[in-house]
Amino acid sequence: MTTLLIVDDSEIDRAILKNILTSYYNVIEANNGYAALEILNNPSLHIDGMLLDISMPGLDGFSVLNLLDKSRHNGMQIMLISAEAQKGNIIRAANYGVAGFFKKPYNSDQILTKLKQLFAKKETVPEGFNQSGALSDNELRATANYAERLRRVYLTYLKSEKRDDLMYIHVSEVVHILLETYFALKAPRDLSPEGIEIISQAAYFYDIGRIVIRQEKFKVYLQADIDDIPDTHTIAGADMVAINNSPAVSFFTKTAADICMHHHERYDGRGMPHGLKSTINNIYTQMCSIAIEFCQHFFKENGDTPNDSDFVLAMNSIEEDKDAFRPDVIELLANSKDDIIAHFGKKK
Repeated sequence: MTTLLIVDDSEIDRAILKNILTSYYNVIEANNGYAALEILNNPSLHIDGMLLDISMPGLDGFSVLNLLDKSRHNGMQIMLISAEAQKGNIIRAANYGVAGFFKKPYNSDQILTKLKQLFAKKETVPEGFNQSGALSDNELRATANYAERLRRVYLTYLKSEKRDDLMYIHVSEVVHILLETYFALKAPRDLSPEGIEIISQAAYFYDIGRIVIRQEKFKVYLQADIDDIPDTHTIAGADMVAINNSPAVSFFTKTAADICMHHHERYDGRGMPHGLKSTINNIYTQMCSIAIEFCQHFFKENGDTPNDSDFVLAMNSIEEDKDAFRPDVIELLANSKDDIIAHFGKKK
């Protein structure tokens, strides 16, 4: 039977997890980081997976991972436990090949589904395959460099238009929060901590095609209002971000191109340029679409800090046209309220 190690200083939380898991797994407990390392270093024990609390006194979860004998425990599935899957923790987790997060309070169905997926993959993938789905260090570096070059080009264009990139930053950050919520609650098989960073980076460039439309293809529109630019800015943006055809940046370019091309698509098929309908709309692009709509109503023109009332106003605007967005994405946005308010705003 698969053996799981639960590491948490809370006796109650360990008992809840053990109750969820014992019918399916052999469970061992550790009440702090030091006890966990003793168990992990015991040559007579084989640990297949670890559920590791981040916040513990003495030796926290990341300290345990720093001290872990990686050669001995290569292939062990690691899930982090946290009250919030915060951005900083997601980024740090990517460096350890962590398979995901479990948020408190626990959802038993989500936990069992995620673990079943992890250990099913472990049994079926070839030896040496990157089982976490994580991107390599080379891919992450190449992506960061390419995204930075694109950002500089975009900022130059925005400066010429006497505009800033604040809205694009906001959209990217809201997408990041939606991805964190999705990662924590839904346990998707195709999403990793690295993926969260890259998808949210790609969301920043959703309107970059306006550079091409304004300055190259449709010069007749140079004096037009921004809203009068032809629909083809979506296609132009997809072409632009995909100029770099290096395999090392392929995940970023494919994601950014889909966001550029389809962020105006609507769930009921009313969008453009292709009128995509239903779940043909990529869920990550739909997160960007709903983030754009949300940000237009959540953030105030006078720059005041948004609050609970602004969140309600923004959600009302989405509910008024709810057929435009995937129902599961609307639910994710509603479930992300506390994280969004904590990141951007204040309680009223």
